[in-house]
Amino acid sequence: MSKHDRDSHRGSKQEHDGGFRDLSEAAEGLAHELRRFEELATAARRLPLNTHRAIERAAKATTGAAAEQGQVDLALGALVRAITAVRERHEVNVAALVTRGEEVRRRAEEFSALHDRFAAFGEEGRQINELVQDAAAKQRDARTPEAVRAVAAAIGDVEARMSRLSDDARAFGQQAAAASITDLAEQADALRQQTSAARNKLALLRKSLLASLPDPSQLN
Repeated sequence: MSKHDRDSHRGSKQEHDGGFRDLSEAAEGLAHELRRFEELATAARRLPLNTHRAIERAAKATTGAAAEQGQVDLALGALVRAITAVRERHEVNVAALVTRGEEVRRRAEEFSALHDRFAAFGEEGRQINELVQDAAAKQRDARTPEAVRAVAAAIGDVEARMSRLSDDARAFGQQAAAASITDLAEQADALRQQTSAARNKLALLRKSLLASLPDPSQLN
């Protein structure tokens, strides 16, 4: 592997681990240089100064220990740079998280508003179901043409409400889909289909009731 390839590979690894490897290596490097400096300084302090040769040895050891301080400074600088790089990356992540939190808040508010509207469809559906049950009860008791026409008229009113609910569900589903709120869009489409199917059944029932009347002029 060429030096360029090694540098590229190292750069890609550093980018992948977010600079944490550099931070760890810099901290280990500084610890190593500090330990070595301490060992040299301790050794220099312990040398005796009772002869000319001993003084020369102590001077050499002291100079060597002092030179090691330069390595400590380099290692410390590398650690500072690594900390700076990691801090900057962390700040970017914090800013991204704040942005994400704001996005989540906006989406939650958008979903809440749409959910409240969809809940209103549920109430409308409940009222329509009560009207259907009421019409069914009246149909069972309808014994005269007038009673049958009243039931057919009531069913027609329910059909109209179902038609409005189906149209509202379609419009709501389109809005939810445009807002990428997929679950509400799917639920709205299911409500539209169910309502349309129920409306068609009621329309057939209403026509059947009117067709049963003795006067053909009442057919529509």
